[in-house]
Amino acid sequence: MHETLVADMPRTMKIAYHHRTRSTDAQRIHIQEIVNALLGLGHEVEVISLIRIDAGQDNPKRDAGDAFWKKLVRRTPYAYEIVQCAYNLIGFPLLMWKTLRGRADFIYERYALFNFAGILTAKLCGLPLILEVNSPLSLEQYRDREIRAQKFAQWAERTVCNAASQVIVVSTPLGRILQNIGVKSAKIRVMPNGVNLDKFQKRPASADLRRQWGLEGQIVIGFVGWFRNWHGLELLVEAFHKSKLANRNVKVLLIGDGPAMESLKTLVQHHDLQQSVLFTGPLRHAEVPDYLDLIDIAVQPAAVEYCSPMKILEYMALGKCIVAPRQENVQELLREGEEALFFTPQDVDSMASALAALAMDREKIIRMGRQARAAIDNRGFLWTVNAQTVIEIAQRLLQFGPRELTKPAPGSF
Repeated sequence: MHETLVADMPRTMKIAYHHRTRSTDAQRIHIQEIVNALLGLGHEVEVISLIRIDAGQDNPKRDAGDAFWKKLVRRTPYAYEIVQCAYNLIGFPLLMWKTLRGRADFIYERYALFNFAGILTAKLCGLPLILEVNSPLSLEQYRDREIRAQKFAQWAERTVCNAASQVIVVSTPLGRILQNIGVKSAKIRVMPNGVNLDKFQKRPASADLRRQWGLEGQIVIGFVGWFRNWHGLELLVEAFHKSKLANRNVKVLLIGDGPAMESLKTLVQHHDLQQSVLFTGPLRHAEVPDYLDLIDIAVQPAAVEYCSPMKILEYMALGKCIVAPRQENVQELLREGEEALFFTPQDVDSMASALAALAMDREKIIRMGRQARAAIDNRGFLWTVNAQTVIEIAQRLLQFGPRELTKPAPGSF
């Protein structure tokens, strides 16, 4: 019944996309990809923000670092809460004006703590608001000691989510966290992150690059990203040492740079692995794909329990078999024994066993890599699929109103 009614909706929709982020790293990729996917479906999107989406796109240090103002306000109790609340004085009139001027059909907002601009504009304009939540910020910012008023933050998070027409979360654990602070389950829809297959395609590795790094005839275990202390790279080095794979034509390639670099190098020297654990150092964005092609086994050493790791999806699109922690949000993306081998989070022995099991079986590496690539299509982990889901939600809201969402829908929480 709904499919017939939705088909009668206007083909082109006008979307006001609102975000309050610095557009760094994964945030920027998520924003760019969902916007481009919506545009690719033939819809009109106006991005409403104080910062351009592509700000700092080729500056990895900016991506990994904190804004100067954030460093200052963290030192003063409740200053971060005040600064975030103050955004509404600018964000609300900006969003209101651009939404009315652009005659938007609905508002799509990337959630930010203490941001009431979206729900106020949606209420006053009589428009649906689809809220995309990537992190439980009242928990995350309190845990990271950025805020102190956690109860106030939870109230704000609960209020904004319950006032939205639909809340999209990137994982089931994230949806559960929101539900536990009082967000209505009927509001919540799980939609993992996606990947752009035009940007991530499996290619033969460069023979020259293999030769340059001494990787000829080697199995390569790899990681790409900004090296932070909580990314689990020390665990990867320890597990590689424990597995004794350095003596069996296996090397580790760590692609990137970051504040954890020096401690990692010290650990590598301690275990006398300088010839087997290789550091590329910082690379230009355009160089990264060539280095990813060198990897046979891609590793996600650690993952926040509620995220939807974009890195895993990119590895899958490139046809890499994967070693990752056995936790619910990761298991929503990967099937154990099909595309990945799992290890117990933070367990060196468990990771070492998984690495050894794959590194010693080239046929399994190839087979699981193919299955990982096929899973992207089979499970719909694509930005275009996510964009189409957003449009379908908006169409249902425009036709039936929020009450329709109290009925279970595919992918609902």
